[in-house]
Parts: sequence; C-alpha cells; structure tokens
Amino acid sequence: MKTKLLLLLIVLLTLKFYCQSDYEIVQSFKNRIPEIELKIKDAASLEDLQNASNEIEKLKSDFQIHKELLDRSLYPENFQKIIDNLNNSIVIRKGDFTQIEELQTEVVTLRSEIDVLNKKNAELLNQIYTLELKKKKDAKTIAKLQSLVSELRASLAQRDELVYAIIDSLMPKIDVDPNTLSDTEKQNLIVETDSKNVLFLVKKSISDNNRFLEVTTLKPQDIEEVKKQQDSFVSLWQKIGPKLTDIYAAKPEKSNELRQIDALFTNWKNNLRREVWESIRDDFSIGGINLRKFNNSDDFTKVITSFIDEEIKDFGVKSKEESERVFSVFADSIWFRTINKDWMPYLIDNKILSVEQKNQIDQKISEWKDLVAPSVSIWVYIVVATVLIIIIVFVFLKLKKKSNNSQA
Repeated sequence: MKTKLLLLLIVLLTLKFYCQSDYEIVQSFKNRIPEIELKIKDAASLEDLQNASNEIEKLKSDFQIHKELLDRSLYPENFQKIIDNLNNSIVIRKGDFTQIEELQTEVVTLRSEIDVLNKKNAELLNQIYTLELKKKKDAKTIAKLQSLVSELRASLAQRDELVYAIIDSLMPKIDVDPNTLSDTEKQNLIVETDSKNVLFLVKKSISDNNRFLEVTTLKPQDIEEVKKQQDSFVSLWQKIGPKLTDIYAAKPEKSNELRQIDALFTNWKNNLRREVWESIRDDFSIGGINLRKFNNSDDFTKVITSFIDEEIKDFGVKSKEESERVFSVFADSIWFRTINKDWMPYLIDNKILSVEQKNQIDQKISEWKDLVAPSVSIWVYIVVATVLIIIIVFVFLKLKKKSNNSQA
C-alpha cells in the first residue's frame, strides 16, 4: 500500500514538474517577443536592425524544440507565424532607413539649391533697395524696378517651395502625437531636424519675405500672390511648429528659436497689411496728393475724409480752377481709376476695409463733388433753359403768324 502511494506521489510530482516546465517555456517565449519588437522599433541604424535580426534567429533556435508545445499554447497564432511577423517587421524598418537615406540625399541637393537662391535673393533685394532710394524715378528706373520685383518674388517663391520640401521630409515622423514618441524617437527626430537645419531655413525664409515687403512698393495683384504664399507657409508651419515645440521642450535654446519663428510669422502678417496701406498712399502721392500716414482702415477712412473736409473748407479761398483740379486728380485720376477699381476688391474681400467705411468715403466725395461741380452744372442749366425759351418763343411766334394769316 505504501509502495502504491509513493508511486502515485512520484507521478503527481512529475506531472506538476512538466506542467510548470511547459508553462515556463511558453511564458519565456512570450516575454522575449516584446523585447525584440522594442529593439526593432527603436533601431536608429541598419546595424541596430541587424542586431534585432540576430535576436530573432536566436529566439527561433532556442525554442524550435518546443514548436509543438508553442503551437498548441499560442493558438490561433503559432511559433513560425510569430517568427515570420518579427522578420517582416525587420524588412519594413529597413525600408524606412532606405527611404531616410534617399530623403537625406534629396535634402542635401535642396540645401545646395536653397543656398544659391539665398545669394540671388540678397543681391536682388540690395538692387531694389538702391533703386527705391532714388527720389526721382524715370520710366527706365520704374521699368527696371518692376522687373526686379517680379524676379525677386518668383525667386522667393521658388526658394520657399524647396524649404517646404525639406519640412515635408519630416512630416511622416512628426505628424503624430509627441506624447506617443519614446525618448529615443524624440532624440532621433531632434537630430534629423538639426541636421536639415530646418529652424534656420524657416527663419531665413520668413526674414527675406519680410525684407521684400520693406523695400518694395506693390500692386494689388502682387499683394494677392504674397498673401497666397504666406497662407501656404503658415498652414504648413501650423502642422509642424507646435509638435516641434513639444519635442524641443527640454532644450531651452531651441524653444526660444521656435518662439522667434512664431514672432516672425506675426510680423510677416502685419507687414503685409502695412504694405497694403503704404502702396495705396504711394498711389495718391504719385498723383500729387500727399496724405498723412495711415496703418489701418480707421486711420485710412479718417485721413481721406479729413482731406476732403479741408478741401471743402478751402473752397472759395483757393481759386476755382485749383479746387476743380484737385478734385479731378483725387476723384477721377486716383480714387475711381486706381483705388476703387484695383484696391477695393482686395480690401473688402480680405475684410481689411468694411463696406460701411467705403460708403462713408464715397458719400464724402459726393458732397465734395456737389460743391465743386455746380460751376459747371449751373452753366449747363442756363444754356439749356435759354435754348428752351428760344424754342418756345419761336414756336409761339410761328403759331401767331399762322393764325393772323388765316384770319386775313
């Protein structure tokens, strides 16, 4: 009896040992899988991937003898499928590194092209600045200025497109929630961003665009093109800027550089509006109408209406010919031919000037016209009235003569 009990105990212990052994084998296999997956994910080079690949081969070698046990325990997965999945992950990550190498080659080419364009833009900016300083601009100078401005605008747009391409090369990695990135991934992204000199290129691009607005006098169509370019750049930066801020949070000097970029974008937007008002003021100045400076719609409306009020006040003090000349230049040559026709659509569409403000100015011009124009209108009325009187008298005399002849 004792012998039977002893044999039973030995069998139970043996079963327990084997059960524990099987469980430990399966758990050991399962525990090594996420370790390898993490190494594949965090690989910073092809060498790291090769090390991960070696780990997969070792895993396969260590547990090949337990394949049947693992197949039963891992259902619906199986031993070979898990090994294959790990190897597929290696292949995919190798593709990422191949793409990165291609992008790096492309970025080097883009950087070279950007350097050439930066030099060209600097030369054009200096030429335009020199020509703009000339107080008197003849037709030849004006034509040259227009040509240089057109060339510079195109060159800036071309350079910015190259900068966009470099930023786009970061998008697949950065277009994620920064909180989901590991410290290694963040560090790799910082290294790549710095190697591509992204922050410097963005700052240089915005600074040149600001400088362009400072040294040029633009027309509405030019302003439209600059605004489209600005909107495109701002939209792209809004996708990447905040995420770079989170990634660079631990680097104060880079965080400060990102704040500088945000400030440059704000200045660019403000300078574009300032350029609109300065260009409009220049259009008046070219026609001989010198207005006080204005930087917003309220100032613009106030300056225009105040100028007209002064002209109305001086009517009768100045000669009639001078008052008529000023009105004709202001209203006919500048306001209706240039400002109303070319600038107003842009100002209204972009909500820079309200319809009410435009109507207020139009009403004031109408009042001015009613004062200045009567010297012409009254004579027209007198001539028309005189002609009508002559016709009436002629008809009356004709009818009277006919009546007398009938009686005779």
